[in-house]
Order: sequence, then C-alpha cells, then structure tokens
Amino acid sequence: MEKNHANICVYFFILSLIFSLYSCSSGPRIPVAGSARGLDMLTLLPAETSAFLVIDWNRSMNLEFIQKTISEQKELAPYQKKVEAFSLNLKKDVYFLTVAVTGGMKKAAENLVLLANLKYQKDKLIPPGSDKDSSLEIYNGIPYFPFIEIEESAVVCLAFLDSSNIAIGSEKAVKKVIDVYAGKIPNILSDRNLRPYLKDIDHNSLTWGILASPTDLLQQEISKNPSLKTWENVRYISSFSDYRNGSYLTEIKIYGQDKEQNKRLADVLVGIKAMGVGFTGQVPELGQALDSLEITSSDRYIKVFINLNEELLEKIKKTMKERAGDFLSRKECAEGLKEQ
Repeated sequence: MEKNHANICVYFFILSLIFSLYSCSSGPRIPVAGSARGLDMLTLLPAETSAFLVIDWNRSMNLEFIQKTISEQKELAPYQKKVEAFSLNLKKDVYFLTVAVTGGMKKAAENLVLLANLKYQKDKLIPPGSDKDSSLEIYNGIPYFPFIEIEESAVVCLAFLDSSNIAIGSEKAVKKVIDVYAGKIPNILSDRNLRPYLKDIDHNSLTWGILASPTDLLQQEISKNPSLKTWENVRYISSFSDYRNGSYLTEIKIYGQDKEQNKRLADVLVGIKAMGVGFTGQVPELGQALDSLEITSSDRYIKVFINLNEELLEKIKKTMKERAGDFLSRKECAEGLKEQ
C-alpha cells in the first residue's frame, strides 16, 4: 500500500514537473529569429514604454497584395538595392519589427526605438569606411554603434543585442532596451495595468499594438480646444490588423472611463464617419470603405472595426494613383504657366 502511494506521488511529481517546464517554455521569451512569436518582442521593451506596434514582417512581405503593391512603387527600387548591400533579404531574413516609444510621449523623439528580429551579419550592418574599433561602444556588455552624431552627441545608434535582434534609435532609447535585455530593469510584460488590454489583442495578427493615453499632452490640447474633452479620460487605445480569407481587417479599441463615456465617444465617431461618407461622393470606393466601418460601445471600450476585401482595396489603390497623377499634372501645368 505504501509502495503504491509512493508511486502515485512520484507520478504526480513527474506530471507537475513536465507541466511547469511546458508552461515556462510556452511563455514570452527573448525572440529567436525563425521561431519567435510577436509577443516575444515585448520582452525587449522597458516597463515604462508608452506606445508600441509589433509587425509580423515575414508574413506581411509574403502576402500577394503587399508584394504587388511594393513592386508597383518604382521609387523604392534604390532603397531595396541599398538593403541588399547589407546582405539582407527583406522577404526571408527579417521576421518581426517593433516600433516603440520607450518613455513618455512628451519626448517621443528621444524615446523612439525600432527593434528588428532577423538573421544578419554584424559586419555587414556597420557602414563601410567606419573605424569599427574606435566607433563601436559597449554598454552592459552589448556593443552599439553611433552612426548619426550631431556635435559629438549620438542621435541614432545601432545595437547588436544578439545574433537574432538589433535595436535602432536614440542613444537613450537603445540603452533602455539594452538594460532590459541585460535584466537590469523590468520589461513591459511586468506592467500589471497593461495585462487586461494585452489580452484583448490578437497577438498572431499582422500588426498589433497599444498606446497609453498621453494625459499631459491631451490636457494641453483640451485647454486649446474644449471639444476634445470627450477624450479626457481615455486610458488606452489598442489595435490589430490582419489578413483573413481574402480580406484585410482592422480592429481598434478605445478604453474610456465608463460605459457613459464610451457611448459619448462612439456617438462622436459615428458623426465623423457620416461626415466622411458625405465627402467621398466623387470617390465611391472610399465611401464604400467608410460605410463598412462598424462603431460600437460597451462597458469597457469603444470598438471600431473595418473589413475590406482585396478587390475593393485594388479599386481604392487605382483611384488614388489616378488622382495623384492628375494632381501632379495640374501642378506641372500651373508651374509652366508661371514661368511664361
């Protein structure tokens, strides 16, 4: 009997160990190129981050509509050649990108950073002709390269976190990312206030992100324009975009203070939508897109949802291209008449 009891205890211990190991391995971790998930990118952002957008670059670049759109932009060709000089294949080597403001929105520029999860060769990313030995600096054991400087102050830096991740941004923002990577400060996933909003987002979508309402900036704008007071107690705005069944969809959630505020905000947005539809009389495709916009409110948030099929997107793209061409032609004619 005691032997059976001991066997049962051992059995449950092994099950518990397997479960705990599985739980640990399935949680967010430092992203590894080729096996990373979007949520893993947040392990590199500091807890004080006020805004971020995660992009599943690899999946996006392999969608037919995206590929076709890029191929039609002839002006992008020189930039693609520059990227190729770094031995990077944008379709195969880059997996995730994350744009983030690693501090308050009031000083967004100095807190801005771009994270890239990719397969790369470090020597290829350092600009040719640079003195690698004197220019490369070390912070918390991580090498970084200041490649744009003004008055001997690093404005833009490139940090090589590991063989799968780089960070590009201001020196202040890049050093924050390095601090997180080195375990010196907590990452954004440790922010308990953010967790309920993260759960509302589809982390497997093409793009997804969250913006913490910039209270100070909003108050300044409200003092200038009282009509913005409806937005006063908005706490967070989240969004995700995805491609499903031949259509591109976007969902935005705006988290107000309570049900009443959410209802008021939804009414304001419905009014803006109606005005927009009215202004698109000469562009029926845009009117159709705006008309399909769904705006609803609940106890927790206002939801704005739109789902556009590829056929409609192609029509919108074609119309915008034609109108841009007409505008440029009229501009050239006007300049020609002035010269005469």
